[in-house]
Amino acid sequence: MNFSTRLRELRKKKGLTQSELAKKLNVTYRAIQKYESGEGKPRNTNLVALAKIFDVSVSYLLGETNVNPKFSIAEVMEELNEQRQEKTYKFAKKQLTEQNEENKIVQLSNSLIPYEVEEEQALSAGMGEAYTDEVSKEIVYWNKQVKHDRSVVIRGNSMEPDYHYGDVALICYQDSVDVPGGIYAVDDIERGLAYIKSVFVEDKYIRLVSLNDSEDIEGNRLFPDILLPRNENTRIIGKVVEAFTPIKKEY
Repeated sequence: MNFSTRLRELRKKKGLTQSELAKKLNVTYRAIQKYESGEGKPRNTNLVALAKIFDVSVSYLLGETNVNPKFSIAEVMEELNEQRQEKTYKFAKKQLTEQNEENKIVQLSNSLIPYEVEEEQALSAGMGEAYTDEVSKEIVYWNKQVKHDRSVVIRGNSMEPDYHYGDVALICYQDSVDVPGGIYAVDDIERGLAYIKSVFVEDKYIRLVSLNDSEDIEGNRLFPDILLPRNENTRIIGKVVEAFTPIKKEY
């Protein structure tokens, strides 16, 4: 809808003649005729004044939008019967909830922190993950910034319920176990395997313990302890300081 049509519509809806509108706007009757015929347009100051007279936005007055932000939904609700009021309320409530969720996603996406994660050389929370010299990386996102030296994808489910397949483990380098039973990344150099486990240092071995204590039908643990010799072939990579499930970034 163009300006001239919208102006004529608003004037008639308000019950004003062209002369009465001209008087309110402090212009000539001929000026209003030109506005409504499309022969002329008011100056910016008169546009603002017209918008105030009709209680609409300038954009609505110009026909740039069919939505009048100054329109009161309360006025419509008062005209509806009780049953229709309830339907309108439920619909509006649903729209508001969806809008709030969309805003949360946008805000969250804008505040997400990128992490460069090793993909192929992922560490295992299972029976051991083989690694190679070729390391591909990908960017994943989380909403918390944590200081770390290395981030890797967890494979396997032996560390559930605390660590899940596909989670990202953040590791700070250290070559010793300072907390017995703490979660560490361990390198089995001889077999070319790496693990994320609860670690205990014993006299001759380093014991890797899984948090998942599930058993098979015969009562055997699905993830038994792993004993690695305390020698140059077993290396503590570092302590797991945090783990998270990546958040999908909305664009």
